[in-house]
Amino acid sequence: MKISSYIRKGIKIILLPFLLILFYFMIALLFCWFPKNHIEPSPQHHQTKTVYILYDEMHSDIVLKIDKKWQTYLPEITKNRQGYLTFGWGDKETYLNTPTWSDLKLSTTLKALFINTPSLIHMSYYPNIHHSANLKSIHITKEQYQKIEDSLLKSFGKSPTYYHQGYGLNDAFYTSPLDYNLIQTCNTWSGDILRDANISMSYWTPFSACVTKNLPN
Repeated sequence: MKISSYIRKGIKIILLPFLLILFYFMIALLFCWFPKNHIEPSPQHHQTKTVYILYDEMHSDIVLKIDKKWQTYLPEITKNRQGYLTFGWGDKETYLNTPTWSDLKLSTTLKALFINTPSLIHMSYYPNIHHSANLKSIHITKEQYQKIEDSLLKSFGKSPTYYHQGYGLNDAFYTSPLDYNLIQTCNTWSGDILRDANISMSYWTPFSACVTKNLPN
């Protein structure tokens, strides 16, 4: 009886993480399936701005065209440049130690998901983004575009602060006061910013597919 009791407890301990992961994916899929639809702008508000989403299987970035505002706030990466900026947010350790997804360590992933960890904003410069296959275009009003810019600025804290050079000459890391965890992921950050700007978006977007699912091709 004693041995069988230990076996049952051992099985429960082994199964619990798998059940939690399954539950997490089920909830994520449920929230991704039903988007929060935005309210259509009134006729006098014309769609005159475009924001882009650059994504892969794991991550999504918000992309804006470089203008004077970002040249002022982010001189380290925008100086004397024309083109586009990608804004990504995520776990600090993952960003600094994972130049490619193949470099990602299990210990880093578990730490980022199950405890609140420090975060960074990853900025990348592209002279042109339209050659990318994994790109979504969203045509919005000036008011929506301004809301996105305001939300991005808030993610830097009081002001954009350069932290570390990126993986090459065209990217850099900036500090962020936000915490990364299982609920607040790099993709929920993207989804929240778009949803707050009145863009149709899933209620919760822990995966990049949740961000892009309801966006036009």
